[in-house]
Amino acid sequence: MPSGSAVRNLERAGISRSVAMKLTGHKTEAVYRRYAIVAESDLREAGARLAAALGTVAATASLSDSFGDNSVIAQKDSLNA
Repeated sequence: MPSGSAVRNLERAGISRSVAMKLTGHKTEAVYRRYAIVAESDLREAGARLAAALGTVAATASLSDSFGDNSVIAQKDSLNA
């Protein structure tokens, strides 16, 4: 079975999940997500891209990985500070 870095690289390359799952041989979303590890730097880059697209202040993000659940906690700077 492919390593987490293979799935992460496919996602970074913009390959759709359905195609990536075929390439890696993962038959279920649950197994695929186990290997789709999100790096802190990926979260920061996504926040910066979104902020640039919306023309807003960049968000800061941190990754909370408890029991394999990759969740994002984002805090935006106040626009009126």
